[in-house]
Amino acid sequence: MLIKKKSIFLFYCLFTLLIAHAQQPTCSLTIKGSVSLSDSATSNLSAVSVYVQQSSQQVVVDSSGNFIISHFCPGKFTIRISYVGYRSIDTTLNVSTSMVFGFLLTSQTQQLTSVTVTAQVLHKDELTVAVRDTVAGLAIAETRGLSLGESLKSIAGVNSLQTGPNISKPVIHGVYSNRILIVNNGVRQEGQTWGNDHAPEIDPFIATKFTVIKGPASIRYGSDAIGGVVLVDPKDMRKEPGIDGNINIVGMTNGRVGVASGMVEEAFGGKLDGLSWRLQGTLKRAGNAQTANYYLSNTGFLEDDYSATVQYNKEHFGMQFYYSQFNTKIGIADASVVGSVADLYQAFARTQPAVEAGFSYDIGRPYQSVNHQLYKVSAFLDLPGNGGKIEGVYAYQRDNRKEFDADLPYNDSLNAGNIPDLNFQLNTQTVDLIWEHHPIKNKIVGSIGVNFITHGNVEQGTGYFQLIPNFIDYGGGIFGIEKYEAGKWIFEAGLRYDYKWLRAYALNPTDPTVEVRPTYEWRNTTVNGGVQYKFNDQFSAMYNFGSAWRPPQVIELFADGIHQSAASYEIGDSSLTLERAYNNNLSFIYGGKTIAFEAGFYVNYFNHYIYLKPDSLPVQTIQGAFPSFNYTQVNALFHGLDLSVTYNITNHFTLISKTSIVRARNLDAHDWLVFIPADRYDNSIRYHWDSVGRWKTIFIGISNLAVSTQSRVPPKSDYVSPPAGYDLWGAEIGCSIPFYRHQFIDVNLTVTNLTNVAYRDYLNRFRYYVDDLGRNVSLRILIPFNSKAN
Repeated sequence: MLIKKKSIFLFYCLFTLLIAHAQQPTCSLTIKGSVSLSDSATSNLSAVSVYVQQSSQQVVVDSSGNFIISHFCPGKFTIRISYVGYRSIDTTLNVSTSMVFGFLLTSQTQQLTSVTVTAQVLHKDELTVAVRDTVAGLAIAETRGLSLGESLKSIAGVNSLQTGPNISKPVIHGVYSNRILIVNNGVRQEGQTWGNDHAPEIDPFIATKFTVIKGPASIRYGSDAIGGVVLVDPKDMRKEPGIDGNINIVGMTNGRVGVASGMVEEAFGGKLDGLSWRLQGTLKRAGNAQTANYYLSNTGFLEDDYSATVQYNKEHFGMQFYYSQFNTKIGIADASVVGSVADLYQAFARTQPAVEAGFSYDIGRPYQSVNHQLYKVSAFLDLPGNGGKIEGVYAYQRDNRKEFDADLPYNDSLNAGNIPDLNFQLNTQTVDLIWEHHPIKNKIVGSIGVNFITHGNVEQGTGYFQLIPNFIDYGGGIFGIEKYEAGKWIFEAGLRYDYKWLRAYALNPTDPTVEVRPTYEWRNTTVNGGVQYKFNDQFSAMYNFGSAWRPPQVIELFADGIHQSAASYEIGDSSLTLERAYNNNLSFIYGGKTIAFEAGFYVNYFNHYIYLKPDSLPVQTIQGAFPSFNYTQVNALFHGLDLSVTYNITNHFTLISKTSIVRARNLDAHDWLVFIPADRYDNSIRYHWDSVGRWKTIFIGISNLAVSTQSRVPPKSDYVSPPAGYDLWGAEIGCSIPFYRHQFIDVNLTVTNLTNVAYRDYLNRFRYYVDDLGRNVSLRILIPFNSKAN
């Protein structure tokens, strides 16, 4: 659905009214900086360019990599640092006084992170001493067309929880679902996140950077960010007057997937200086996915997504309006539809579905459809003198989810199958207000903030069971974060207090004609502390400790019925209590000219860890037979290792290796936990040329993903034993082709599961029934355009 013209006109009117009050202050601040390269000490640094978008100032660093830019006003500035053969840095600096920064340019062959700030640049409203990894630049381009969960799997320590070939959710250090908070363009994503089969309602094409914060980030983002945070960040709005945009085209052989995405934006100059807008949209279509040996019936999907942004920014004041809509229809594999318990066990034992399927774009029952809308308004104001800055965000989200069983409900015989078995509508409102105080002696920075959130959920399904009841809840929190820099050290600490209230409108299990209204209240404190030490310009270490907590979700308390899209029967426990976590993270980071690595170790203790435990027997219902699961609590201990290594064998030849190992124990039973990722070893070799003739950034590579068998599970703890480990080979080739006014078309061809191996992944819930995806060839084309204003 396109954004209405009158809505855009209203945005223009609001910003035009603000323009009349803009003022241009006198500016006298200075920014000094140094630039270094991660893989070469002999390059000509005097060819590195530094450009400030707001003032159009551009300088070239000296032979030692140093630069100075003068005549700055206090405020936020977007700086671009570029050098041929290296990833450009596009970053925003919050300048309140004359400051010194350091930047590290990484080779285009280094995939893990695209931006590394080596100086002590402190962000007042975030925890700096935290383990975080970024997918951006070339790395994000190679994921275009994939879901958010699949796009993040290139990061060590991040896996994907799947339900069939098209539904995935991120897993960080072995934990997932409501413990992982996704922040979409500055707003916490709120949908029906309680289901393992409920993928985030986000179009990855809106982002130019994904950042994963491993471990608790509850101080800033909320008490339930117990396992980590995924930040989905679009690029900054255009500052220089003119129009630019891009078109992404993606085609994939497996499922015959077609994707088209486009973005156009404009910034104004003159009297409208500071005003900009952006429109973006994506269309996707896929048919039946294919394993190594057979098609998966009813696994196609449709998706259309749109977003619009209007922004007005000046040095001391700014405001942004943002709207997005996400729509999808996803088929659920027919192989998960089983009539009897005997048939269910036969399905578990088969190596492929009983009914052979061919290719089709048709999507029949069972399927799920989702519509998610987000409205956001944000603003910032620099207070006079040393008053600091205030930022505020208000967001409203409406999420409509419908799930359709394979069979028509009893009252849908005349409605052509259009009445869903489950029909949820979730309305969410959030408010965030943050005050950043003025730096104290350029050493201490910090912020104080408050958050408010409320949900209202209405279930209008027509099935035989009530999976979750209607509910309303609200909660609020207040937090403070302070950071202190002393030479090579950074110290930080944070404290947060939260209150949450929930009321459910459930049916009495002994008398379904009677409604009961159980009410819950929770309150608790969260703490976080960290320290970072920089041994030299290349080597640093950091340690972080954090506590976190979350109340049980409605699905965990009251589930009682068939979860259609997950093909399971789920049972909750209304006596579940708070889940608490105590997380320890220790990391070592080295960035040398030949080798770079990051090694992270973590030990996380969970008190009353809530998880979905398989029952011993399936459940037979009038709608079919389903594996049954109970929500339960145990004390648990997670520990593991993330290791990423980049080795530049020559100036053109690079080896990249990533290892993810996690162990999780049920301390109550003195045994392993179920549904924990198996060990993963991801290795790739890439050969690249900076240019060949007029062509740029040419590369060719080969990769291998080795996943071990998950042998660390309690005996007879699941309906099907963990599948065997597997090895998947892949290949890639890409380049940038000149086409118009010094602009380049990026072309990338990748092949996954090159040898077409038949395998099943332990974290795919549909491994009970079918194999994972076979060979897939993907072609990605990015066409940019840019026109400066006259």
